[in-house]
Amino acid sequence: MNSTRRRLARRALLILGLATTLGLELGSTAARGGEDCPRCDWSFPKTRATIRVRDMGELRRALAGVRPSTTIILEDGAYPLDGNQLDVAVPQIVLRGRSSNPSRVVIRGRGFDDAFSAISISAPEVAIANLAITGVGHHGVQVRGEKGASGAKIHNVHIIDVGQQLIKGSASADSPPCRDGLVSCSTLEYSDSAPSDYTNGIDVLNGWNWTVRNNILRRIRGPQSQNHRAGPAILFWRGSRDTLVERNLVIDCHRGIALGLSPPKSPTEALDHSGGTVRRNAVCNLNAWADEGVEINGSPDALVEHNTVFVQGEPSWAISVRFASASATVRHNLCNREIVRRDGAQATLFGNLVDAREDWFVDARRGDLRLAKGDLPPVDAAGGSADEKEEASAQSSHLGSAPDVGAFEYRGDAQ
Repeated sequence: MNSTRRRLARRALLILGLATTLGLELGSTAARGGEDCPRCDWSFPKTRATIRVRDMGELRRALAGVRPSTTIILEDGAYPLDGNQLDVAVPQIVLRGRSSNPSRVVIRGRGFDDAFSAISISAPEVAIANLAITGVGHHGVQVRGEKGASGAKIHNVHIIDVGQQLIKGSASADSPPCRDGLVSCSTLEYSDSAPSDYTNGIDVLNGWNWTVRNNILRRIRGPQSQNHRAGPAILFWRGSRDTLVERNLVIDCHRGIALGLSPPKSPTEALDHSGGTVRRNAVCNLNAWADEGVEINGSPDALVEHNTVFVQGEPSWAISVRFASASATVRHNLCNREIVRRDGAQATLFGNLVDAREDWFVDARRGDLRLAKGDLPPVDAAGGSADEKEEASAQSSHLGSAPDVGAFEYRGDAQ
């Protein structure tokens, strides 16, 4: 046990340095007290009232009588669920830990036999921040689109070891889209693996205009007995559209990032996903059971740019665009395997490198996909894009004559 803890501690230190380079925000420096987050510019919504609670009893009483536009601040400590989930059913509520360190407020179930989600969001414009969640049989946080829960914000949370999806965006057949969600600066992980293959880090149905940025997802995978098979670490589908997935770090997850899963079964059936951008993400899995890194499945008009994908599983590709309804621009990605069109998909490929080697990276075996040297093929190699706006944006942060291919800019001793 001690050796496992030491191994996890060493890995956490590595992730801290890598996340800082990618622009991820961890708990120790997250926004607090209404300040903007220094990495993603998110800030706590202003509310008319504030309630402070010190234990689960006070928290449940606060939620039972709360009025709209209220912040509930949880003092440091453990908050055992005792067999019942927390449901936020009033709009414009901010539920947050007092500290910027999410480990100081832990909402804890009794284990996978607790057949419920830890926190249910059942109203619009609810924010959850600065806390940790563990030990329930269903989801860590469930955003219930079927109950009108648009505008949910989940920031600087640590969700670990829950039974199904760590963050779930649910919907019913006739519910309106769940709009404008945000998952940012959070860590979603399993200590080892999920109890079954029914798991994702973030799984959203019928989500419109969501943003997923600056997060770390680790070990989103099923049990070893099932060869770690699982759903994508980040998945938007069932009518989702215009999702932005950027600056996330996905390590040792069975599958990486997916916009859509399947094509429409008939001309009248809605698309699984449409639009969307996947950019500046790093996906790393050097295990034999790894699947692909980025998937555009049946989604038209997607953009996949400046990602680094290093995977060594059974598929011969790292990024795919699949099904006849799918179309994408795929540019300036750095991979160790091919980028492919599958099953009638259309894609414009531009400026990608698909022959990356392990020695190009600082430490791929530990998930560190920063470039190791300044004379590698990806450095300054992302010029000449057909989209001048994208290149103008990239110019503001690159150091050489042009942006680097992939998720990371080589910064020498400063990285």
